[in-house]
Amino acid sequence: MIIGHQQIISQLRHAVGEDHIAGAYLFAGMPNVGKETVAFYFAKSINCLDLVHRPCDNCLACHKINTGNHPDFQVVRPEGKQIKIDQIRQLQRQVVFRPIEGRRKLYIITEANRMNLEAANCLLKTLEEPPAGSVLVLLTSHLDALLPTIRSRCQIISFQPLPIPELVEVLTDRFSLSDDHASSIATLSQGAIGKALSLIEDKSLTVIDQIPEVVTTTDRLSAFRIAEQLGEDLTQLDQLVMWYRDLLLIRQSTSVDLLTHRNHLESLQQIAKHYSRIHLQSAIKAIFETKRLIERNVNATLALEVLVFKLMRTE
Repeated sequence: MIIGHQQIISQLRHAVGEDHIAGAYLFAGMPNVGKETVAFYFAKSINCLDLVHRPCDNCLACHKINTGNHPDFQVVRPEGKQIKIDQIRQLQRQVVFRPIEGRRKLYIITEANRMNLEAANCLLKTLEEPPAGSVLVLLTSHLDALLPTIRSRCQIISFQPLPIPELVEVLTDRFSLSDDHASSIATLSQGAIGKALSLIEDKSLTVIDQIPEVVTTTDRLSAFRIAEQLGEDLTQLDQLVMWYRDLLLIRQSTSVDLLTHRNHLESLQQIAKHYSRIHLQSAIKAIFETKRLIERNVNATLALEVLVFKLMRTE
């Protein structure tokens, strides 16, 4: 069952029901927001053998798509850091043929923004004249990183994260989490259901719920070690934002109910005394800037070391 995105689901169902399916779609939204889940749903809806309940998730076609064994369905993912021209050429060789079993051939290209320039230009040729029996679904978390010519030839569907209160309700009702636990996960995931489910499955909240060393220490000699630890798991940067956000809310005397880590209230109140609002605002901004730099393949080690020095308080 898909959580959220009901308007998008309705739009895709209508397209399938009326047989008004576009040749190319571009699903855009933050990481783990549900783009790939909906893309699989779309693929099954098109080729499901149950004409009444699409997708039924029980027929042979749905099962083959779920397991990646359907001859008319393929997922193209980056090889290493990029999607390369050879991957797109292989897609082009296949896309021109008629479907073997299904109504249409469907190709999902994940992280489409990671196509190198050659691959992007190669794909453009297919998007200009998409074969009638095929559908391409491009997924991206960075819409602006795609060539404008590619964007213009796709039907763009924007995916939004769930509102935090709505995600909290989902987590408490469907996963039997406590209100505090659900609130922490919902806030840390920034409304992205995929990330929230990952946090539940990995039991990561136990680690996340410890106050990070960089927030409390004044020992600048430890900066390199802290930066190295951050480099081992870059998702910690998102977690850091939540801690500095809590400190900023405390400095602004905001309602305790808005805090992500309410169970650490007393400790955070003491820590917040050592930070100015400007420092906390700058810290949050610096984390986001560092994330963008790393996404652009800047030296991650150096970027994280600079970040840690910016974050650490001086007293």
